Amino acid sequence: MIAHVDADAFFASALQRKYPKLRGKPLLALGMGGGCVIAASYEAKAFGVKTGMPLADARKLCPQALSMPSDFDEALLASQQIESVLRDQCPIVEQMSVDEWYLDLQSLQGGVPSDLQKWGKDTQADVLRKTGLTVSIGVGTSKLLAKMAGEYKKPAGVTVLENTLVHIEKFLRDRPAEAIPGIGRKRSLHTQSHGWRTAWDIAIANPESIVHLFGRPGHDLQRELLGEMVEKVEEDTRPPKSISRCRSFRGTNDRELVFAQLLHHLTYTLLKMRRQDLACTHVAVWLRTGDYEHYGKDIRLPQPLDTEEQLLPYILQCFRRLYNERQRYTQVGFALTGLVPRGAAQYSLFEDTQKVNEGEEMQKALDTLHDRFGREIVKRGSAMAIKTDQRKKLSIVN
Repeated sequence: MIAHVDADAFFASALQRKYPKLRGKPLLALGMGGGCVIAASYEAKAFGVKTGMPLADARKLCPQALSMPSDFDEALLASQQIESVLRDQCPIVEQMSVDEWYLDLQSLQGGVPSDLQKWGKDTQADVLRKTGLTVSIGVGTSKLLAKMAGEYKKPAGVTVLENTLVHIEKFLRDRPAEAIPGIGRKRSLHTQSHGWRTAWDIAIANPESIVHLFGRPGHDLQRELLGEMVEKVEEDTRPPKSISRCRSFRGTNDRELVFAQLLHHLTYTLLKMRRQDLACTHVAVWLRTGDYEHYGKDIRLPQPLDTEEQLLPYILQCFRRLYNERQRYTQVGFALTGLVPRGAAQYSLFEDTQKVNEGEEMQKALDTLHDRFGREIVKRGSAMAIKTDQRKKLSIVN
């Protein structure tokens, strides 16, 4: 079975998360140039506003809507956070876009859950708790069915298609032909001329006619509509562009505890990055308050870096700019981004080359210890604020 996870009204939701006063209001998230709506909140969609619509047309339908340029940095951060939650649950995750993922449920511990509806609801709750965003989930035996199921009950819906032809037929008869991804409104004119009005009509149509209309992909389209897994969920084998980690805990204004969480994330992400022979060109830190407000800061590094000693000053700089002692925090996140292949150590004109070399040797020793005995075997002093009893007290979500 395959699950399709799609963030609801993604770019608009990212703006509402960053600016909580926008929640519950009709909002138009605009693309580059500001003339096109790339996402609309569901309050705006209720008036007929659609993704891809010119701003002028959207305003005619919903004059009271607020419009803002999309915050692509915030959206990227939100995407990384959602994917981090999904990868904590499922070993095989394929990202299709910034707000869309496929999961191979067979790879879950214990295999495909016996109660897929409950699994979907639990996953939604986990994403909402850790990111403040809602997702819609569809489950089916093929990528196409899973995607159609995910779009069936947006927003925040869970639709599971059982692996029976009767169940699939009932679902496809309830969906118009243009609900099939790749057909849309323009191609639906051609399907209607053949008398194919529902998705089921296309699933059982004459294969030669389908191939004539859609080309060779039309044959695979029919197979997937009927529940056959034509394309498997496959992870991108290319090196990752970023590595991130976030964890939630009970609200606290203890600066040492919050910073200790950040140092744990650094150890985790850095070890993962170095195992792939990569270095990072940017670091990002974000904090979430008890009111689900997110605050983030990223820094461009002077050169690709790959040791804790090199990265710590920049991470501390981000943290100092974000932390407010009057706030209670419930989540810390960290990301290494702009990843590139790791080369020989580079020195700036003002660096102590011996210190850089010593830092690299120390990092190699830490890597060896962490690989053999786990990440908890050696910690920085600042990370010791989180001890076994304090972990229980904070109720950290794994």
